[in-house]
Amino acid sequence: MSLPASAIRFRPIVVTLVMLLMIWGIASYFTMPRREDPEYTVRTCAVITSWPGAPAQKVEELITDKLEEAIDSIEEVDVVRSTSTPGLSEIYVDVEEYVGGDVIDNVWDKVRARVERVEMPEPQLRPIVNDEFGNVSILLLAIYQTPLPGEDEVAEPQRYSPRRLETIADQVKDALRLLPGVSKANTYGVTDEAIYIETENKTWSQLGMTIDDLQKLVEARNIIAPGGTIETQVGRFFVKPGGEFNAVEEINSVIVNTGQETGEKRPITLRDVGLEVRRGYEDPPSRICRFGDGERMSSAIIVGLEMKDGQNIVDICSAATRRVHEMQHIEQSLPGDIAVTPVSDQSENVSGKINQVISNVIGAILIVVIIVYLMVGFRTAAVMAANIPVVVLAALALITVFGVQLEQISLASIIIALGLLVDNAVQVCDQSRTNQIAGMGPIEGTVTGANQLSVAMLTGTVTTVAAFFPMLIALSGSKQEYIYSLPVTLSVTLGISWILAMTFCVILAAAVIRAPLDPTQPAAPLPWLWNWIMTRGRTPSKALNASVSEQAVQRVSAFDRIAGLAIRFKFATLGASFVLLFWAVSLPISSEFFPKDMRDQFAIQIWLPETSTIEATDAAAKEVEQILQALHPVESSPFKGAPDHRIRAMRTMVGGGGTRWYLSWDPEGTKPYYAEILVRTSDPRFTPWMAKRVREIAEQGDESLGLKPVAGARIIPRELYLGPSSDPVALRIMGTGFADMPTLRRVADEVKELVRSQSGTWDINDSWGIPGFQLRIDLDETRANLAGITNSHVAQSLNAFFSGQKLTTFREGDHLVPVYLRLKESERRSIDAVQTAYVEGINGKVPLSTIATIAPRWEPSRIERRDRNRVIEVCSQVESGYQGNDIVRQVLDSEAMATLQQSLPPGYWIEVGGTLEDSQEGTEQLGVSLVISMLLIVLTLVIQYNGWSKPVVILTTLPLALIGALPGLYFTNNALGFMPQLGILSLFGIVLNTGIIFIEFADILIAERAARSDGTGPIVGLSVAEFRQCLVDAARSRLMPIFLTTSTTIGGLLPLAVAGGPLWEGMAWAMIYGLIIATLLTLLVVPALYAILVETLKIPPVPLPATSASQSNDSLVSLETSVT
Repeated sequence: MSLPASAIRFRPIVVTLVMLLMIWGIASYFTMPRREDPEYTVRTCAVITSWPGAPAQKVEELITDKLEEAIDSIEEVDVVRSTSTPGLSEIYVDVEEYVGGDVIDNVWDKVRARVERVEMPEPQLRPIVNDEFGNVSILLLAIYQTPLPGEDEVAEPQRYSPRRLETIADQVKDALRLLPGVSKANTYGVTDEAIYIETENKTWSQLGMTIDDLQKLVEARNIIAPGGTIETQVGRFFVKPGGEFNAVEEINSVIVNTGQETGEKRPITLRDVGLEVRRGYEDPPSRICRFGDGERMSSAIIVGLEMKDGQNIVDICSAATRRVHEMQHIEQSLPGDIAVTPVSDQSENVSGKINQVISNVIGAILIVVIIVYLMVGFRTAAVMAANIPVVVLAALALITVFGVQLEQISLASIIIALGLLVDNAVQVCDQSRTNQIAGMGPIEGTVTGANQLSVAMLTGTVTTVAAFFPMLIALSGSKQEYIYSLPVTLSVTLGISWILAMTFCVILAAAVIRAPLDPTQPAAPLPWLWNWIMTRGRTPSKALNASVSEQAVQRVSAFDRIAGLAIRFKFATLGASFVLLFWAVSLPISSEFFPKDMRDQFAIQIWLPETSTIEATDAAAKEVEQILQALHPVESSPFKGAPDHRIRAMRTMVGGGGTRWYLSWDPEGTKPYYAEILVRTSDPRFTPWMAKRVREIAEQGDESLGLKPVAGARIIPRELYLGPSSDPVALRIMGTGFADMPTLRRVADEVKELVRSQSGTWDINDSWGIPGFQLRIDLDETRANLAGITNSHVAQSLNAFFSGQKLTTFREGDHLVPVYLRLKESERRSIDAVQTAYVEGINGKVPLSTIATIAPRWEPSRIERRDRNRVIEVCSQVESGYQGNDIVRQVLDSEAMATLQQSLPPGYWIEVGGTLEDSQEGTEQLGVSLVISMLLIVLTLVIQYNGWSKPVVILTTLPLALIGALPGLYFTNNALGFMPQLGILSLFGIVLNTGIIFIEFADILIAERAARSDGTGPIVGLSVAEFRQCLVDAARSRLMPIFLTTSTTIGGLLPLAVAGGPLWEGMAWAMIYGLIIATLLTLLVVPALYAILVETLKIPPVPLPATSASQSNDSLVSLETSVT
């Protein structure tokens, strides 16, 4: 017994199972983990080494190169990237994609072990390995002070100190860290306290005490060490010396000398020798953080929450919001003038995307009901509409078994699957209706139709799954983990769609769908309305029937003529298809693997020259804040329903980038010359306009707003991308090993000019930046040796005087405050102080000017390397409407680039980076997936037809999908990216289904008519005309299902194409154009190809045995009789 017949016989069991699946699906929807992006393993770690005072080139040679050599020897390491700047080495280690998330910690342990074995130039240097580089903060909360009621600003006496604000932020952090699902809570933008012991060159030179001496004295006074154990008859007692500082005054009272050597009557303290001790905050600070709402900015601290794997982001963020509300208004544990405001909340985007999918499913159901009702009638529409939510809920239930979560890729998969799953229900319902009109009973007609379609629909389902499932094989590492939910969700959804079409949909169709009482009188509204218009003024009954008959004949004749001409001139049909295909693939369509994301967020990067101070960077950031505040009010918005202000919140971080607040956003480390402003707009539609206006004003100023250009800084507003955050234009100039810097610079400057000559580029820069103005100290070896001074002594002394030498740590409960020695500000900020500085060596203190020459010179401020080779990356941003990949290709294809590459010395080369490199890597792996898909599809078709001829016919139709999809991208100005490629793959599935089912029906018609013929014809007993008519009739029988599938799918995709945002637009338009053109072309091209196969190549069709059909019908009649 077939599956449809079994479903009819065991209807209660089938319906019960379906209801259980729906309940499971509903429960899964409410309990499934939710997140914005799929979980995947970040296969990158950072190795950071600080060497204060060392120039960039020395950092590269003595630290970076040695660490790279050790790390590169690890088998799992793929790429090693590094940046050497004055006093800092940053190395980023990317491991091979085959390294799984369950073993990657072992690789990081190997990295730590190799790093620890590297000999550093100074014993105190310790590289830090950070393997949490890719963690994303799902929620950022700004903690800041607000003015009292009736006041515009917080008065100075009432303003909280940075320490007080830190205490409040820690209180919030500790409360949120305990929430279920939170893996970590961190604070960012904290201004650390510090205690400074300050002196002057003259004073320090006269003291008979070195920095080491002072450090030992302070540490001895502040040490916490065990004082031993006293054992008595009563028990053991531990002795703890109470030597912790409890006030800055105690540091002033540290005894330097007992006074006996100098004849003093009392001990000599730090205060007595002219050292000034003060407690304050880091000066200069390592980070400056502010928060505002577009009108005012306040000092702030950011609390960031990270989520555990497999948790629900919406629940966590909601719980965090409730907990903060409790602390503010119920417990009142936070001061009344402290505000806690979200800066970034990923749960809002997740909820929005989920609601979008729900709206799309509901819209698809309504569109199916409306279109099918208008064209066929209410009964058929009800069955088709009921099938969609059942399939979606069943799929939600089953994908949880495979670990799929609700995120943007799985949601995209559900939307892609909607068009494919509707097709199964359409085919079953249409065939049931057709068979009932032909005289069969409801059960017999439905089961017979399902049996006729079952193998063809199963083959179509398998071939469509074969188009997506190989992604799990071809893609590896992070890419596979990122798209894992796509092939799994599509495969499960399509599989369950076929099963339910053969069971549940059969039950509904047999129970609901009925043939019209009068086949000559249309029941559906649109056919009835058409005939009413055509029969106005005529005798109702006879005229109506005549009109129906005439119009039916005319419609049939019109399609018959078109299909007949396509078959008669089959080679012309095939040739015209190839011409259209050639035209489609030759269209100049841009390629961009991932588009911009339409979000209510964008970021502004502020870059100053590498030698800039954090104060200068902060001043530039404040100028950008003024620009944003000037753009905040909305006088007249072009967007309907938009608020009257543009900025919802903004956070400024000076001196570094803080945390990773978006998956594809790479935060910058500690850099005094860098600032980042995260802007949260009040409406996503404001984001592109705001980003563009900020750049224009920063470059040119705006007199109407009273704003001047931001001088001396690169201001780069960045909208967010759905994929990697690489620069849209990037070309790497590489040189082997320690390549010649002037040569790299010269080539990089020429490449920058080539990029600058292209239209649509701006912010052309290179990764090495501007050379820094540095003081070069050259020791006189003879004099230095006599004085017992080495380069290390000079570096340590000058670093202590000008940057500060940490002596110890002041302990205040669990709060730690470092204690530094340095020069007073007047000398610390003076170049002349270097000339008068005293260097401490083996033999005491020596004036630096007597053993060294000091000369200013330009030195590299930044040296980048890739796989142990020096590299300069030339980067550029692109204007709206331009694609970075196209610009890079134009540069590479130019004659100037060819000339430049030919002139490169041996050991130098230019290679592609940025988004084009990412696209090429992704496209290459997708290409492998496509090859595997083709092999699986061919195998499936060969198994079904037990031959090669019909699979060749079906596979030849696949390029027809491109005839519609590529012009759709071209005319709507969308790039051929990842999502449009997925849309084209789904079109392949629809075209395959159409071709497979057409051949199935054509074979059935040929078999039936061959059985009734006299057997004298040249084609299995049929004449050429009869054979061609079979093809025409088979194509005509597919018109209504194809129209219903196409119209309902297009109706579901239109909202995404018009207002779905960048993620969906390209895919939606590609599928809409493809559905309109490709599926209709299939009904003309496949018959023509079939005719070529049979008539020209003389390959006979394989008709189905007529006896099997009659036996099947007999069994169905008995089944229907027994059921009724």
